[in-house]
Amino acid sequence: MSLDTSADLNHRALSADDFLSDPVESDEVSVLKVGGSADPHSMLALYRSEGRDEGSTSVNPQLDGFLLTVILEDMEGFPLYRNGKRLDVPSCGRGTIGLHDLRNSWTAPAFSCYSANLVISAPYLRQLQTHGRYQGMDLLTESLSYQDRDETLLHIALALQPILRQPSWGSRLFVDQLFLATSAYLTMKCRGHEAFAAARGGLTLRQERIAKEYFAANLGGNVSLEDVSRLCDLSPPYFARLFKKSTGTSPYKWYLDQRLTLAKSLLTTTDDELTKIALECGFADQSHFTRTFSRVVGISPGVWRRQKTN
Repeated sequence: MSLDTSADLNHRALSADDFLSDPVESDEVSVLKVGGSADPHSMLALYRSEGRDEGSTSVNPQLDGFLLTVILEDMEGFPLYRNGKRLDVPSCGRGTIGLHDLRNSWTAPAFSCYSANLVISAPYLRQLQTHGRYQGMDLLTESLSYQDRDETLLHIALALQPILRQPSWGSRLFVDQLFLATSAYLTMKCRGHEAFAAARGGLTLRQERIAKEYFAANLGGNVSLEDVSRLCDLSPPYFARLFKKSTGTSPYKWYLDQRLTLAKSLLTTTDDELTKIALECGFADQSHFTRTFSRVVGISPGVWRRQKTN
């Protein structure tokens, strides 16, 4: 399997060295930057190692944040070293999770593994807290030491898997919201309460107008949660919460609905080929457009066009 190490969604090239300080040659890593420009460390990574080479892999140490690992294929147990102290990881089934405090140094000998990984930095976690308060390493990492299977996190990892393999198919809003949902879910799971305070009143009328106008003006682009939240003078997590309170749907779902509305208009009012319509509506290519349209509408855009124009 060949994995793409570009980061098209956030226009910053990352490499395996941004995820592992010493990846072995047989390791395959696809890395995607998330978290916004003020957050240099948060990222997503799809990692496969056959364990063929001698040596060790080491997650970059001394970062104020966490590494969440979701196992995607059953694997054998292996020794893991935290600051030089050995911790034996048992055999893990698909969906098993581990959480690492990245202020520590983590190393392991080469071993066979296929996993989805999220690096969630302290600056990002700080945005989840009420009034921006961040209480340091509060997540209970010992409770997530490759002992438990988590269906929610497995489903999120599987949703991210095709985007990490082919970043050009991914919507930045979709990735941003999945990363946000994962971070909020972890905060609730490990600290026993919701990451967000209850949203009161939603966006102001001005903020809602600004957000919707920005989305509508950029249907052919690939906007991020950071882009639109900055215009409303809000943090991305808080903006997403208030937008859903105001509109009844997430920013990504609203944005996707507008793209599909534009696509339907072009399908019925022009003779443009599907490839041209796909690009005009912000999809990576015709295949991406057809897949998304069929999933949401229930039939392919070609069939929908024939039904509406005959």
